[in-house]
Amino acid sequence: DIPFLCMFILGPLMAPENFPYHLEGKQDGMVKKEDILHVLEAFRSSHNKPFTFNIDTISHLLEALELMFAVEGRKGVFLFPCHLPIKKLIDMWRIDPRMAVYVGRQACCIYLTSIFTPGTFSLFQCRASVRLDK
Repeated sequence: DIPFLCMFILGPLMAPENFPYHLEGKQDGMVKKEDILHVLEAFRSSHNKPFTFNIDTISHLLEALELMFAVEGRKGVFLFPCHLPIKKLIDMWRIDPRMAVYVGRQACCIYLTSIFTPGTFSLFQCRASVRLDK
């Protein structure tokens, strides 16, 4: 059931910290199995739903969807690429006075990699690691 998956599993696990139900105890995108179960149970109980979570099934599903990865050598610890820290630069975008601007303003990236979303390289790194391990 897609609405159930999105509301009761993906929502609380992928939510940023300003949401009422989100993963706590994240450290550099790493989350313990107990923290995953805790946020899922808290969200479930707040909605008065009479079901339980099978954390092993959920972890297999999230790994198959490449939303979460088991950390090798650390049993019960998972990496969530969407929760990796993002270094925000104040001057990420700057106006280049050498460019001719006819309508509006033209902005230039400080770094060539600024055009990519924050999750691009972590996703690539995780996928490459999985492929190379095979």
